[in-house]
Amino acid sequence: MILTIEHKVKIKNRFREALIGVEVLPEEKRGKYPVVIMVHGFAYYKEEDGIFVEIGERLAEIGIASYRFDFSGCGESEGDYSDTTLTKLRDDLETILEYVKLRPSTDTNRIGILAQSFGTTTTIALAPQVNGIILMGSFMNGKKVLADLFGEGYNPEERSVRVDSDGSKTEMDPPFWKDFDNHDMKALLKRINCPLLLIHGSLDDHVPLSEMEEIYANANEPKEKVIIDGAYHSLEPKREEVYRKVVDWFKKTLKNSSK
Repeated sequence: MILTIEHKVKIKNRFREALIGVEVLPEEKRGKYPVVIMVHGFAYYKEEDGIFVEIGERLAEIGIASYRFDFSGCGESEGDYSDTTLTKLRDDLETILEYVKLRPSTDTNRIGILAQSFGTTTTIALAPQVNGIILMGSFMNGKKVLADLFGEGYNPEERSVRVDSDGSKTEMDPPFWKDFDNHDMKALLKRINCPLLLIHGSLDDHVPLSEMEEIYANANEPKEKVIIDGAYHSLEPKREEVYRKVVDWFKKTLKNSSK
């Protein structure tokens, strides 16, 4: 069993809503650690169906700390997700990043971001100045991808409603869709100048592979892309392969960085 030092943390976003997160530190006692911030997807939560929990433990095993937060309106955090926007999510991520930078255990020259699904869009919207980014199941064209996800429930003039296979309901108000026009995603992507790794499942059932390819085509060097054969958007049934690639890449770019 991997031993870590883990506890919950709470910060306030710009709307004074509480954002609840989990800090995971390596067991080894030292002053400062490389850190990875994990960014969850659309209307989801900080564990990302266990993906972020497992990766956090594996990163700790090699001496890298991590933070995973619920965005406002998700999981344990305060707020109403139906009235969120990409701008608000971007601002939440900026608040989280600034908090992590100020933690006494953070090596501010070795900060990475791991994002999944709509968390990748949020990350690009912020264009953070960090030392390494991994985007999994990524897309820039948020309005199109999510409108397709809502299907017949997409209603940009009133309230959009999506009912998931488990019966849970996601509702989004018109400002969510309108706000996408406030973000020039290609220009924002060009502001990212750190090493970038794109991971995408060949059988992704939510986000077309073409979305990842568009990001790769427009991203700055250095960049890499990996298509996981046989993996869906959830990264099942190939999560073990994904875990290894993520940990190895952050070990190379953060842990063994010359910075």
